[in-house]
Amino acid sequence: GEPDRWRRGLSRLDLRTRQLLPLVADASLYQRFQVSRDGSTVIFQKSDGDRPADLYAADAGMTNVRKLTDLNPWIAQTSVPASELVSYRDADGKVLHGVLRYPVGYEKGKRYPTVFEIYETFFDNGFNGRAALLANHGYAVFHPSVNLVVGRPGESWAKGVTAAANRLIDLGIADPDRLGVHGTSYGGYATVLLVTETDRFKAAINISGKVDMVSFYTDSERLGVRNTHAPEKSQDRIGGTLWEYPERFIEHSAIFRLDRVKTPLLTISGDQDPNVPANQSRELYYALRRLGKDVVWVRYVNGGHRPPNSVDESIDFEQRIVAWYDKYLKAPAAAATQP
Repeated sequence: GEPDRWRRGLSRLDLRTRQLLPLVADASLYQRFQVSRDGSTVIFQKSDGDRPADLYAADAGMTNVRKLTDLNPWIAQTSVPASELVSYRDADGKVLHGVLRYPVGYEKGKRYPTVFEIYETFFDNGFNGRAALLANHGYAVFHPSVNLVVGRPGESWAKGVTAAANRLIDLGIADPDRLGVHGTSYGGYATVLLVTETDRFKAAINISGKVDMVSFYTDSERLGVRNTHAPEKSQDRIGGTLWEYPERFIEHSAIFRLDRVKTPLLTISGDQDPNVPANQSRELYYALRRLGKDVVWVRYVNGGHRPPNSVDESIDFEQRIVAWYDKYLKAPAAAATQP
């Protein structure tokens, strides 16, 4: 791959000469290479970056490529969004990249309601079911990257995601008055922190994200394995224990700053979630209700971290996400067109 464009594939390293020989390199998305025991055949997944991947085989030098599967033939009868790699600078001037999915039927020069799905760093495209659903409902979808700093992760989303929004507005794609944001797990945590920092987003969705680092720290069946390790040493990037950095745990607990929230918030949880207890959404919901904010809590009683666990619940889950954005990001545009 390359740092600023999609150029992906497979190379061979000659151990004697230490030379790297590219066998294939293009904008397609290649994944999960496997080589046969005799070294004569390579099996891999490949897609154009917008549609689901299929399985391919090739000779060892990536010649004689043949497609082995057609796993999603129905895709040919529907519309999928085109994707593009977009670069921008965060508030500190650091160059970041994000993946843009254009709304289906995109017209250059027309501004669209735009949804930001956040987590950590994004670069590669690839089929994304929710993005495809939103794009078919008239939304641009952007997966922005952020420069996360140990001890101050909340600040990173404020600097990175708002800069990404500015970039899409400057490109003439995003409507600045119709921006939405959501995330799952760590992305849900980021989403709620973000809307305590800015009111630029007119709708937000927290999916299985934590909002109270203090209660989360000791509330899980995986206590000692995940809930303490995550803030102290890994993903949450607090950088130490609750007793070393109590102020960091409070600063990164959105529950303490919910009085600042102006964005309507949908929070979704699964009662059987082993990673982020559903109590986190309960805390969020009752706190926002107490503050008179616009909030809805959807609970999937048998759901886990995703959280649905059945086809019917999955359909309901995705439809609720689209309906939430339609309610807050499309109503102003619809009203503006009325006589």
